[in-house]
Amino acid sequence: MINYTRVAPSLGLIALLVTSCSAPVPPYKNAALPVEDRVKDLVGRMTVEEKAAMLGGGSWMESTPVPRLGIPSIKMADGPLGVRSWAGSSAITNAQKGPAAIVTTVFPSGTAVGATWNPEIAEKQGRAVAQEAKALGRDMVLGPTVNIQRVPIWGRNFEGYGEDPYLAARLGVAYINGMQAEKVIPSVKHYAANNQEFERHRIDETISERALREIYLPAFEAAVKEAKVWAVMNAYNKVNGLYCAESPFLLKDVLKKDWGFQGFVISDWGSTYSTAPTVRAGMDLEMPGGEAARRWLALPATQKDGNDGARLTQEKVLAELKAGAIQQADIDDSVSRILRVMFQAGLFDSPKTAGGPAVMTPEHRAAAREASLQSIVLLKNDRGVLPFDAAKIHRIAVIGPAAAVAITGGGGSSRVRPTDPVAPLDGIRQRAGSGVEVDYALGVSMEGADPAKDAPAEQAKLRQEAVAAASKADAAVVMVGYSNSLESEGFDRKSMDLPAGQDALIQAVAAANRNTVVVIVAGAPVQVGRWIGRTPAVVDLWFPGQEGGHALADVLFGDASPSGKLPMSWPKELADVAAMASYPGKDLRTEYKEGVYVGYRHFDTHNVTPQFPFGYGLSYAKFDYSGLKVAQSKIKAGETVDVSLDVKNSGSREAAEVVELYVHDVKASIDRPAKELKGFRRVALKAGESKTLSFRLDASALSFWSPEKKAWVAEPGAFEVLVGASSRDIRLKGGFELTE
Repeated sequence: MINYTRVAPSLGLIALLVTSCSAPVPPYKNAALPVEDRVKDLVGRMTVEEKAAMLGGGSWMESTPVPRLGIPSIKMADGPLGVRSWAGSSAITNAQKGPAAIVTTVFPSGTAVGATWNPEIAEKQGRAVAQEAKALGRDMVLGPTVNIQRVPIWGRNFEGYGEDPYLAARLGVAYINGMQAEKVIPSVKHYAANNQEFERHRIDETISERALREIYLPAFEAAVKEAKVWAVMNAYNKVNGLYCAESPFLLKDVLKKDWGFQGFVISDWGSTYSTAPTVRAGMDLEMPGGEAARRWLALPATQKDGNDGARLTQEKVLAELKAGAIQQADIDDSVSRILRVMFQAGLFDSPKTAGGPAVMTPEHRAAAREASLQSIVLLKNDRGVLPFDAAKIHRIAVIGPAAAVAITGGGGSSRVRPTDPVAPLDGIRQRAGSGVEVDYALGVSMEGADPAKDAPAEQAKLRQEAVAAASKADAAVVMVGYSNSLESEGFDRKSMDLPAGQDALIQAVAAANRNTVVVIVAGAPVQVGRWIGRTPAVVDLWFPGQEGGHALADVLFGDASPSGKLPMSWPKELADVAAMASYPGKDLRTEYKEGVYVGYRHFDTHNVTPQFPFGYGLSYAKFDYSGLKVAQSKIKAGETVDVSLDVKNSGSREAAEVVELYVHDVKASIDRPAKELKGFRRVALKAGESKTLSFRLDASALSFWSPEKKAWVAEPGAFEVLVGASSRDIRLKGGFELTE
């Protein structure tokens, strides 16, 4: 007799049966496949309507998802100085009433990072901001800014890295590398030639292709070719008659064809002005979108500013497609680019969810402090007033409108909310301890902050109080500069002058105390000529982020030597700036008549003496340069030149120096600047220590853009290698010849 026993199926068998009966996993969901295969598969599954919808944003800070296929939205946040709240009291953002809830680490401004001349600082900042973005569930940060400081009064100067394209490129690439290493999407901006806020939505800039290629595009080119940046944000303005979002030359010819850009182009908010021309030009994703965009664009203030938008909505794109004004291939290319980046950033395979400990960490605060410390530029230090001598300084008067308040950055979309920023007064008091008495006096109210204090009588009273405090002190620290309501996105500064009453305050305090230190808080050069001859020490703190008070105290008390170098020239007067001859333009047009002569290229070539030159900055140590060697006396096209030199700290304390290398084309067929930055090294040296630094120059360091040949050209002939501590402080010279 046979005994039949019922056997229960195993769980593994059940799973196998279920799997075998279910539909296969679509290729685009297979993380093991190449990105291009996944993109191609997913695009092929989308309807025309779904594709058209993805060209426009879904809300204020999110792209449009496609739920049917599991395509998520890209969740964005402003940057690059920290993760700015995408929430707030505005109905436009669909956020809660009251103060914004999002607080994050505030890093120093772009010009401050530029003053470090340290790509490692930029990379750390990019990585830290990305980590905080991920912890907040955001996929994309709108930054870094790599626009060139053409004029000192541009309202957004503080966001960028300075006036030199090589310096901006090196720092921008580093920031992008740090952010993309964390799988967060950066958006390098604003492409291209966004150099003024005055009529930024309407201004038409006439710029030669040479000036574009040599000055305004190199940092973007480096971001694409070296960092493989995932997104580029177009600017508001017109260039040579076309809005940046409608320029096939900028978007298709240069960005996507010449440079091989594989990511997507995103609009700045309200920087699209058409449908078909924008899609045909290669602008891929319009922001913002949805009801938020419609509300915003309907506001009188938005219309007054010239903002436009809501041009790439689904219905408008489909209508233009039906009319034959755009092609399906244009839409497919834009969608493919967006999806490619989404796959690269892991949005399908490892979506970012809010939560986690990576916001306002001790490590991020330490990184912000380190960046601020390395950015501080010592502009003047007569009689060795700094650092404070503990044997002589027992009482300090801290004075000024930027003393008791932590002005972390400029205004606008890069403004970040910290929890407990360190004001200079607080940093000084903490460092001084019980051994030094620290007094405080306002001296003058920040212009516009309190109208009651702007009356002449009240200003005189505040100034008298400051003088009284300074008279009793062994040293006085006068904190002046701009607030984030006076230096901001949306408008340009009217002049280089300090806000009302600050010059008079400095003069009064300097007359009362011979050891007066002026500390400037701003994102760009200010007028110092009215008082700099009366003050022995001047420090540029920039917009220092949330740890600026601690960093300043470190320098004032000698815990660290200042090591920042100016990333832009400081003119004596605005009239000394070549670009001011055509700023801000007339009848909504401006011509960049200065061509490639921006910043030190103008000052050094045309012998105009600046207040402080590009690359300038003092130290508490002394550095000696020697032993310049140019390994090759002659090179052929395609070969490189190796340059080395020795740097010695001949001072009595540890410090860091930034060594700058410039190249001069001795005799060119085209007019070229007297020198151009082509290398730099930041080196830390103990007292008495020497190090050998090496540089390599390739064809890009020797080339100019030829208008005739429409190409980069390195002409045979003699070249000088100039090494120094600033563009005007050249310590060593050498040379080589480029042969046929």
